[in-house]
Amino acid sequence: MSIPFTKITTIPLGPIPIQAWGLMVALGMLVGLWVALKEADRRKIKREIILDLFIWIVLSSMIGGRLMYVALFWSDFSGDLVKIVKIWEGGMIFYGGIFAAILAVLIYLRKKKISFWKVADILSPGFAIGIFLGRIGCYLIGDHIGKIMGHPWFWGAVIPGDDRLRHEPSLYLSLNGLLMFAVLWSLRKRLTKPSQLTMVLFIWYGISRFILDFFRANDLPGNLSDPRFWGLTISQWVSLGLFGVGMVGLFRTFFPKKH
Repeated sequence: MSIPFTKITTIPLGPIPIQAWGLMVALGMLVGLWVALKEADRRKIKREIILDLFIWIVLSSMIGGRLMYVALFWSDFSGDLVKIVKIWEGGMIFYGGIFAAILAVLIYLRKKKISFWKVADILSPGFAIGIFLGRIGCYLIGDHIGKIMGHPWFWGAVIPGDDRLRHEPSLYLSLNGLLMFAVLWSLRKRLTKPSQLTMVLFIWYGISRFILDFFRANDLPGNLSDPRFWGLTISQWVSLGLFGVGMVGLFRTFFPKKH
């Protein structure tokens, strides 16, 4: 069974065309915010803190994600620097946005003298549900084309001019986000020490992203294939580090050093 290669760049909303990817990312952020506010209420953290952070996270993640994409695909922008700010045309790197957002959150919380890890634990489930919805946006615009299936599964994607079945990494990442949310939500009342829930997120996302990136295409020209370094994508290298940080961090919360 094959499904056509999806390319829905805009969704008509009356006379106004809405960018499909941007719509799903915005929806993911709003649902993630709602989840974070619910968790903040449970943990007795002021909603104003989460709402302020939401603005910081949105702006910093857009800037960081875009700059990392520009750095990786500089040849696409060197001849027309104005294209750098045309973020609505697509082109962002997930981890670039994440690192920029973490830096922004650290700066904000340090000024407010609030524990980073307590807030990170509040944000973690919302982050996961945001991935679920945001990656649907990637699927709609045909982002992240997959490798050719060596052994066809019960379904696969077919791109124009090529009848071979390919994987759909965006859908895999989306479903992974939904499953990750379910796990984090179920653990949020059991893992009570600061950073524990965030470390579970680091471990889960690190190992799952590392595995799922192997399904991305490496046989297509230009930015249709993710650049690889020593056989791995940049996201895979970062994911290995994230997994390591999560494992060490979680271990230390269960077995703290005795002084």
